Amino acid sequence: MSGIAGIIHFDGKPVEPGLIEKMTSAMAHRGPDGINHWVKGSVALGQCMLRTTPESLEEHQPLTNEDESLVLVMDGRVDNRDELNRELRAHGITQKTNTDAELVLGAYRLWGEDSPKYLLGDFTFAVWDVRCQKLFCTVDHMSARPFYYALNTRIFAFASEEEALIGLPGVSSQPNEVMIAHLLMPAFQSVDNQRFWLRDVGGLRAGQSITVFPHGKTQTETYWRLEPGEESLFASDRECEEAFLAVFGEAVRCRMRTTGHIAAMMSGGLDSASIAAMVRRLLPEMPSKRFHTYSAIADNPTDCVESRCIQSLTGGAETVAHFVSVPSFRGMASVDDLIDVAWSKAHPCDNSILLPAIMCQAAGRQGDRVLLHGVSGDLTLHVPYHYAAYLLQAGQWREAWLECQAASRNNTFLRGSFPISLFLRSAWTAYAPDCVRALVWRFRRRQPLPQTVMNPEFATRIRLTERLRGQYEEAGHWLGDNIRQAHARVLSMAAGLELGLTGYERVAGRFGVELRDPWADKRVVEFFLRLPLGQKVRNGWTKHLVRAAFAPDLEEGVRRRLGKEHLGWQFISRLMDETGESVSSALAQGLDQLELYVNVNAVRARQMKYHASRNDAGREFIYEMATLFLWTHRLSNFA
Repeated sequence: MSGIAGIIHFDGKPVEPGLIEKMTSAMAHRGPDGINHWVKGSVALGQCMLRTTPESLEEHQPLTNEDESLVLVMDGRVDNRDELNRELRAHGITQKTNTDAELVLGAYRLWGEDSPKYLLGDFTFAVWDVRCQKLFCTVDHMSARPFYYALNTRIFAFASEEEALIGLPGVSSQPNEVMIAHLLMPAFQSVDNQRFWLRDVGGLRAGQSITVFPHGKTQTETYWRLEPGEESLFASDRECEEAFLAVFGEAVRCRMRTTGHIAAMMSGGLDSASIAAMVRRLLPEMPSKRFHTYSAIADNPTDCVESRCIQSLTGGAETVAHFVSVPSFRGMASVDDLIDVAWSKAHPCDNSILLPAIMCQAAGRQGDRVLLHGVSGDLTLHVPYHYAAYLLQAGQWREAWLECQAASRNNTFLRGSFPISLFLRSAWTAYAPDCVRALVWRFRRRQPLPQTVMNPEFATRIRLTERLRGQYEEAGHWLGDNIRQAHARVLSMAAGLELGLTGYERVAGRFGVELRDPWADKRVVEFFLRLPLGQKVRNGWTKHLVRAAFAPDLEEGVRRRLGKEHLGWQFISRLMDETGESVSSALAQGLDQLELYVNVNAVRARQMKYHASRNDAGREFIYEMATLFLWTHRLSNFA
């Protein structure tokens, strides 16, 4: 988790003194090990260094080749280092150092704009090619490292954080209204993949690159996309488990390449439990390292299933467990830390994931620069709610009925549903004629907008009704997909893997911590995408293969845990107990500033209702409105 930045002036004028420095200073928290720049004429590059791998200890950026015809800035980690080294040496390209940045620069020398196809890992980089007079920029296959950019008639500029671009020519601090619409109506998901928080800032999506020329021409390419492929075949359950453990084990091993101890953000769920289990299997290969975990547990752990699972996972002599107890906030974080994290730099994304933010803050204080986590697990292991439909399509009626019965008992998302209801919904998905399906979707399009405090004029201006109809129609087309196609669509959505990874990366960046998610490894994602249905879900249990493969490592209470309970709500609850009055007062006084987006009278009515009842739903609403107000107010101060 370093930071990179760059700018090209299209008019050929030299980059103004101090401009690239202003961009990197806005990301100084990403560069505790030094910030450096390269400036020549109308092009400038900068890098904020965070050393997180042994090889990075000798790394210096911006990095040039021998004749300075190529200049690179990079944030990330390369996992197929041995393979790349062999290939580069075979073509006569030698390295001065053993750093990942040199490997990437060598790959660009050999393959040019095709180089990302040959890289594996979490990365984003930019290369200024002096001879060809072009800037080539790209991100990894899963967009685990962000790349934001601003493009207009005057400049192309990029950075690892959106707000580092504010104030450049043609780049305002105005928010992206589509994202505000999503905040006010969570059911709305932009089908045109607008996932950026500032109006004048865009970015590269997973597997994309962009080439920029000094005269203003740009070319965006998709060098890789997630393809459903053919279903994998295994001779037995055991063979499938071994194949999974090999792929997942390599993904975890690559992410254990750190300068310090191995650390992980540990919840009580199966995704982080699997990471912990694999780390323990691999730790004997690294005898000098210990396993540090960071978790939130309840003040009375015995009464909380999440806490009991965490304690089960964090025991053992090789583990150093760090806890914050909630709602008391004893341990590795205090109430003052919570208040500072939430309100010192309010942002809708950051404030929606306070628990991970506190974990990153605590890890940074302890000197752990890398945290493993499993935010992508649910998507990588995704199974549609109507999965029994695929059994019906294959003529397996009995198996489909048995799965519906089991899902009503064991499925995290379907538990408590009537089996006959699940079966009938699956039959509709499997067999409904296209003409009938089209009638249903046309009826849905006539439904009124969901209730919201959104300003009706704002909804009209952004064509919200039209956008929702497009969203419904897009969802309707999915029902005819096979299970691999449906899974690939979910993974590739802007609200899919990328949203979780970039959100977590945002909060980690504030505290100089690099997050790594084995469940977002390209090899792991492709493995599960092509997995047979019976290995994804069995007897109603989602994530069947993972539960089976780690049976020797995990207690039954962790492996067979029902539900998705977590303690994130306790962070908001305690925060509002401490600051609710002052925050609500500030919101009431500044509410008119949100009039462009919200129905002010409706918000005030909700405020009055909350003050009368103090219910949890009202408290969360005030928190969300206050976050929106403080964020937009902070952006206005950039002007």
